[in-house]
Amino acid sequence: MGTTSLISPASVGVLNRMRVLTALHTAGPQSRADLARTFGVSRATVGTILQPLLDNGVLVEGAAPATSESPAAGNGSPATAAGSPAVGAEPPAAVAEQLEPGGRTPGPGSGGPPRASNPARSGGKPPRPVWFSAVARSIGAVQILPGRIDVAAVSLTGQIRSRATAAFAARAGDPSAFAAALRSCCAEGLAGTAVIGVGVASAGLVDPDGARLVELNAAPALAGYPVGAALGDQLGAPVYLEHHARVQALGDRWFGAGRGLDTFASVSTGDSVGVGVVQHGTVLSAPGAGSGAHLTVAAGGARCDCGRRGCWKTVASLGWLRRRAAALGVPGARGTTLGRLTARAERGDRSAAGLIDEYAANLALGLGNVQQLLAPGTFILHGDAAAGGATFADRLADHLAVNSPHRPDAVPTVMRADPNRNTALLGCAGLVLSEGMQLVR
Repeated sequence: MGTTSLISPASVGVLNRMRVLTALHTAGPQSRADLARTFGVSRATVGTILQPLLDNGVLVEGAAPATSESPAAGNGSPATAAGSPAVGAEPPAAVAEQLEPGGRTPGPGSGGPPRASNPARSGGKPPRPVWFSAVARSIGAVQILPGRIDVAAVSLTGQIRSRATAAFAARAGDPSAFAAALRSCCAEGLAGTAVIGVGVASAGLVDPDGARLVELNAAPALAGYPVGAALGDQLGAPVYLEHHARVQALGDRWFGAGRGLDTFASVSTGDSVGVGVVQHGTVLSAPGAGSGAHLTVAAGGARCDCGRRGCWKTVASLGWLRRRAAALGVPGARGTTLGRLTARAERGDRSAAGLIDEYAANLALGLGNVQQLLAPGTFILHGDAAAGGATFADRLADHLAVNSPHRPDAVPTVMRADPNRNTALLGCAGLVLSEGMQLVR
């Protein structure tokens, strides 16, 4: 029987700070008394947790912030402080036990933010809300996709302050062009801004511990590229790397449609397909794990760019949708998207309507497996599938129900992410917030 390591005092401090930051992102500015009631601990305990964040300029205490620095709109779910969003962090219950002996932590669905104290009744001083500093240093966000790099400076509240995009030759024989594009894009996107840390989201297989790219089928020359060392040398800040799908899930958890949800799946669609799962507030991650794009869903199916056959990606990506549209004779098939197909279907095109349903069924093949194994219950669509509107989301939910265990009390639901927000870039900021709190002492 293996041994389980104990939580060190330093790690307890990190986890407690994470829970406080999550509570603020979920419910908005709160006073020390509000936070004490949220977590069921004393104000003195809250003060001990807050002080390093105040001393380091991450948080400020005083007047309520302007609306431009308020948290991104969520999904309307009840606000809770449940769950630590740290990748690979200790379960929330372990953190709660360390907040204060005998203290309690509200669980999922425990209700909205704590009620603000009423100074007029108590005769005390008005409460001083704690919130993220508007002048704190930004977080660097880097997204690496086949042929494209996106870089942004993101505030602690999820506001994109500056941004740049660069292209590179994905099929180049060596990584020099990628390295040059990465340097120039960071120089432009961050505009010389000093950042507290850099979060990197990459497609393919990644090594988070070594901060290097392991394999990117569409850009084979990037195998083994030390992205953490390269960015660390250029920007002089710690670098955190994770798979794109899991970083997107962090973006949903911190700033997007997953705020206030304890468990859900974040679904990427478009040129590829993938899933990141948040379970009890934590993004699930394992060394060497992918996003699900290469799950086998059709034995002996079409050959994938990974060299194998029948991968989920071969029947649930934009490339498949366009090839199938061409086979069905849909006009403009080479440039079609789900949004365009939906418009054609709404005008009475039966071929387009049938293809949309086929795409939903194929997408549900992989998502049904995720539901069978991990039961996230709620699926948040990003990318091309989100452009299908409520009709496509409903069709996907129907196919998911067929492919999932029969539980009348737990029918899978499908939501669409805000198409105007780059959740993966925001997730890069969430990655730094999740992984970088050990830098705050």
